[in-house]
Amino acid sequence: MQQPVRRKRSENGSWQAEKSHLMRMQILDATMQCLIGIGYTQTTTEKIAKQAGVSRGAMTHHFKSRAEVFAAAAEHITDIRVKEYDAAIREVSRRAGGQPTQESMLETLKVLQDYFMKPSFLAFHELVRGARTDAELHAVMAPLEHSLDERISKSIEVHFPIWAEAGMRETGECLRDLIMHALRGVALDPSSYLHGDRLHRLHELLAKTAMAEYMEALKRKVQLQAQAN
Repeated sequence: MQQPVRRKRSENGSWQAEKSHLMRMQILDATMQCLIGIGYTQTTTEKIAKQAGVSRGAMTHHFKSRAEVFAAAAEHITDIRVKEYDAAIREVSRRAGGQPTQESMLETLKVLQDYFMKPSFLAFHELVRGARTDAELHAVMAPLEHSLDERISKSIEVHFPIWAEAGMRETGECLRDLIMHALRGVALDPSSYLHGDRLHRLHELLAKTAMAEYMEALKRKVQLQAQAN
């Protein structure tokens, strides 16, 4: 019977680096699962190691402290949030041809509501909550929250370039704040009555508001261009 081929160590030890990276990611994913399942205050390095299926020695090898693993997990979860947002908005843009319409506004709201229901949002929010009373975590989360906002803004401008144009950026930012905070509130406090038709009507109102503001901003932009010429 032929024996399986044993992978040889490369001269630069790349397979060891890959193995180390995979274990690190395994620990970070386990941290996210713990944040979702038991929350920030209850998540310890011992529970993370158990969730990841690694020894405490392996855990300590990669992360020397609870603060260190949370700092790395926060960056990891932020990256996941950005990728999930970009994938969602890219699909909306593809179907809308890159132009804001009433239909694309409403579809965006539905997609973003799903975005706020993803496990990564709960994990990120747990870290934000923990940062309120943990100065060390706050020092990590504050710049990451700003980074997430900037990267989401960039994703919007890439897939809907109109929002990057002069005279449109501030309106786009204001609408993003209105929509994101409204939908985040729904996700954080999922009232038993706010679903189905009632949630759809909320989405429709937000879409109409967004479209009206978009048209007003577009009108101002055209007027300014005419005056400049």
